[in-house]
Parts: sequence; C-alpha cells; structure tokens
Amino acid sequence: MTNAELFAHESDYPDFPSERAVEHLRDALRFPTVSHLDTSKTDYSAFDAFHLFLRVSYPHIVSACVWETIGHSLLLKLPGSTPSLRPALFMAHQDVVPIKSGTEKNWQHAPFSGDLADGFIWGRGALDIKEMLIGHLEAMEYLLSRGGRLQRTVYFAFGEDEETCSGGAIAICNLLRKRGIELEYVLDEGAGDVMDAADYGAPGTLACLIGIYEKGYMDLRLNVQSRGGHSSNPFHGTSLGHLSEAIASIVSHPRPPVLTYCLKSALRSLSPYITVEPMKTWVSDMTRYEKELLAWCMSRESLYHQVSTTIAPTMISEGSPAANVLPQDMWAVINMRLAPSDPPEVMLEHCRGLVPSDVELSLDQQIEASRPSDIDSYGFIHLKQVLEHYFQRLIFIPAQNRGATDCRQYEPVCRCCLRFGPFLEEEAVSAEGIHGTNERISVRAYLQGIRVLTRLMETTCMNPEEME
Repeated sequence: MTNAELFAHESDYPDFPSERAVEHLRDALRFPTVSHLDTSKTDYSAFDAFHLFLRVSYPHIVSACVWETIGHSLLLKLPGSTPSLRPALFMAHQDVVPIKSGTEKNWQHAPFSGDLADGFIWGRGALDIKEMLIGHLEAMEYLLSRGGRLQRTVYFAFGEDEETCSGGAIAICNLLRKRGIELEYVLDEGAGDVMDAADYGAPGTLACLIGIYEKGYMDLRLNVQSRGGHSSNPFHGTSLGHLSEAIASIVSHPRPPVLTYCLKSALRSLSPYITVEPMKTWVSDMTRYEKELLAWCMSRESLYHQVSTTIAPTMISEGSPAANVLPQDMWAVINMRLAPSDPPEVMLEHCRGLVPSDVELSLDQQIEASRPSDIDSYGFIHLKQVLEHYFQRLIFIPAQNRGATDCRQYEPVCRCCLRFGPFLEEEAVSAEGIHGTNERISVRAYLQGIRVLTRLMETTCMNPEEME
C-alpha cells in the first residue's frame, strides 16, 4: 500500500487555491538559500530575495503580523484576541544543503528549477523543508483571506541555518525568552515515518511516528601517544593496539538500556493491536516485564536505538607510514547518540572507567538529549486528532526523532515541542531526495499536508465562533 492510499478527506477546503500554492512552492525553490558552516560562503542575498518574495506572496499575513528579521532568520507574530491563551509556534527553516559537486548532471530537473513535472514539484528544499515553510503560510493566508480571526496568537519562526549550527533558532528562542513568552506548542519538521508495527508485536498494523524528543549527540575523541620505533620490538605494545583495545572496550560495554517514557507511551497506544505473544502479555504490565521488553527491543534494529545510547566508532588516524614501523601518536573518534538517561558527562565518565590511563579522552562535540514532550499535552492531542482525520488506517504513536532539528532550541519556552512534517511522501521518493539528488515532492502529498496544517491552525488557533 502506498502512502497516498492512506489519504482521507482530500475534498476538505474546496475553495483552497491549490494552483497558487503549487506555484508559490515552485517559486520558493528557485531561491538558492544554501547555508554553510563557514558563513563567508553563504549568499545572503538569496535569503533577502526570498524574504521579499514572501512579503509579496502573503498579503493577509503581512498586514496582520509583526515581521521581524533576526540576522537572516524570520519571526512573524500574528496577535490573537485572547492574551490568556499561550501562543502556538509553527516553524521551518529557510536554508537548504548544497548540491554535491559533480552530481548536477544527475538531476532530472535542475536543482533550483522548481519544475512541475510528472506530478511532482522538483528542487532542493522540496522535502527539506520549504514545503513546510510555504505550507504554514499557505494555510494561514487561506484562513485569514476567508475572514478568519485568531483567538490564539500565532508565531512563525523560520531559521536561516538549521543545516549547519541552528544559530537562527537559538537567537529567536532567546528573544522570545527575553520577552517572557511561553508557548502552548511548537510544530517543526520530523518523524512522519510509516511502518508496519510488527517489531512492536502488532504485524499488519500501520504506525506513523510523531517525534517528541531527540537523542543527545557526542563525539568522543581518543588519543594515544607513543615513541614509535621498529616493529621488531613492540615490548610496550603499540599506540594502534592500545587505541584498538580502548575502542573495543567501549563498544563492548554499553550503558544499560532504559525503557523510556516515549517508548512506553508508544506501546500503550499500540496495545489494542498487539497480537504477538509474549509481547501482548508483557505490554499489559510493563513494570513487571521491563527486562523482557528491553531484551526484545535490543534484539531489533528498529527498536534498539530507542532504549539505548548507540556507540559507533567512525574515524581513526592512519597509523605508521610503513608496516615495520611502530605508529606514534594516534587518535580515533566514537560517535554516540545519547539516550535521555545518559548525559554527556555521565557517558564520558563511564568511558574513562573502561580504558587504560594512557588513553586520553576528550569531547569534540556534545549535546544532551532533548526533553520529551507530554503526549497528554494540548498540542500532541490536537495534532494526533487532525492527523487521524486526514490519514486513514494509521496509528499515530510518539517516537524518538531520528535526526536533529531546530525544534529542540525552543524547549526553554515550550514544554510541547512536536516534530512532524505532515507531507507523507512515498518512502522511495524521500530516501532518494532528502539531501540527495532529484529532491521532489508530489503535488498530492504537498496539498494534503497543507490541509493538515490548515485544520490544525483552525481548530487550535482561530476563533471557534467563526469556524464553518
């Protein structure tokens, strides 16, 4: 079954200007808003031109909002009539990743063409994530153009550098925090994976993931120094040998897995559909059968990373210049994706206890896991209800978000940070296009995603007396 076969209520909002929405996304994709970690390489004139395009394209929003530019990031505030209601924030990022040199000829349509062909809109950013940025604005512009009035204040936050360092999102959050703003919920990109729930013990049930937190990140660097010498006299061992032993020790001694709040919540949501024993019995009493559930999860590729910190050696220096020469100074890097129970300082101390004293450990990068959002929160409940309306046969469950997003930067001002892009493209298209060649989105998936955003804004932010 394709994702498109799961679409429902595609006739909602019959007067929505679909052709205009398609044209606006095509136009947006023509702006090469590529970000670079070395900002001297970033062409900010493309961002400036993109901002001007947005101002011209969404007159109802522009006339109703307070428009602020922070660096080259955007913060738009549309005031609501009821100040006691905490605002909602809809976010996306303007920037896209570069086109890999030499792959330009492999694109069926030029990366920044915005071509419409074969039922798809083509271009870098079509899936990551200008479709969501434009979708947010199309939904709100439509509601305002019909005379809708906001009861809840709405913010739009569009960062400039999510693909590199999230500086724009950090600056926007700091500004909101300085102003004392506390948000009801945030919606950003993420999750949206459709999967058979067989690994949860519910074969034949289609689950779709709503990201409620992100794992932490840590690059652990290991350094070993040696005098070198001739390989005929390795009395003290070799730096390569010591480094290898240290890596092996860390990999073979992971931190204990933990049945997280997120996974417990997912299992409760799926429990009516779990038919496989002994999972059916275990899920009925997760406290009693915690060890069994953890063993089950650790044995499955789709679940083990949800209960554990992953440990992946990824880099090592070359060693000696010849086979008969003892290597001198050597280093390696182990990348770890940290579970909420394993903050960087805990993980570093754990690793120090596993390696000899001559192996020096340091951190290249570190960030703690984000705070899980409450599935009983207003934002999660309403997002789930809207998604169930537009996608049939899907069971929406909370999940760990696979990648890093700007969303985590807003946790100081919001306890409900949700990661879900409602543009459910086919897996083959997503796998090929996100950060890859021939990025594109089907017109049908794009318009269905806008319906989701429109209904979510309508039901959570607009004056209910004016809703049809």
